[in-house]
Amino acid sequence: MSYYKDKTVYITGAASGIGFETARQLIGQGANLVLFDVQALDDSVATLQSLNKHKATISAYDLDVTDAQMTTQQIATAANERSPDILMHFVGITGPWSFDEMSQKQFERVMTINLFGTRNVLAAVRPFLSRGKQVMVTASMASFTGSYGYSSYSASKFAIWGMMQSISYEWQPLGIDITVFAPPPIDTPLTQAEVGVMAEAGVGMKKLAGELKIEDAVKSMLKGVKNREFLVVPGIMANIIRLQLRFFPVSWVNWIGHKTVAFSLKK
Repeated sequence: MSYYKDKTVYITGAASGIGFETARQLIGQGANLVLFDVQALDDSVATLQSLNKHKATISAYDLDVTDAQMTTQQIATAANERSPDILMHFVGITGPWSFDEMSQKQFERVMTINLFGTRNVLAAVRPFLSRGKQVMVTASMASFTGSYGYSSYSASKFAIWGMMQSISYEWQPLGIDITVFAPPPIDTPLTQAEVGVMAEAGVGMKKLAGELKIEDAVKSMLKGVKNREFLVVPGIMANIIRLQLRFFPVSWVNWIGHKTVAFSLKK
């Protein structure tokens, strides 16, 4: 029997990308799904219902994670119907602009959605978490290393990594397990939106971590949540970089980054 069978999983950002792929895989394992997104969820729900061989429940709620009051209300409404066993938070945006080209408004939008949006969701779901419950938050390889054109995105993801480490010290003694999902680039609508916007130097640095198929990335994440792992980094190249960051001096890591940027700028 699947670990997720009959568990109620809250999924934010469920209308597309990794959130939808997670919902697709979970419905096949018999999980009850509670979906949230600022985008319309009608098509996603219809597709999931067509795959719902276990006759699990599927419900959907409009949610703008930047609105703290709305987030609190919507999650409370959902919890009154069906309390969560697992929260999986995927909402986020990239910020593929160099610092010199980026406006304050652009920087603040990335931080508001990625960091404050994550905080709002966690605060809203906390009253419904008890011993044995789980939380999975999406970070990124950009949580551990900067990249050309990612000053706003990396700032938000570094902050999420620090926030989740701190929260784990507070919640784990209460029996609430935290998983941080830190994937390399994945082909999603989010990364597709960077095409033609991000500079070649940024594209070159992203290639260092490799690119994963969305199906494989989600499978790794679900396995990590099942095993109650704190950190899930899918992909061979991403794990090599993670090991370099742990065991090599920052001067070595920066040297590789600078060489990659210089090579890209020569093209």
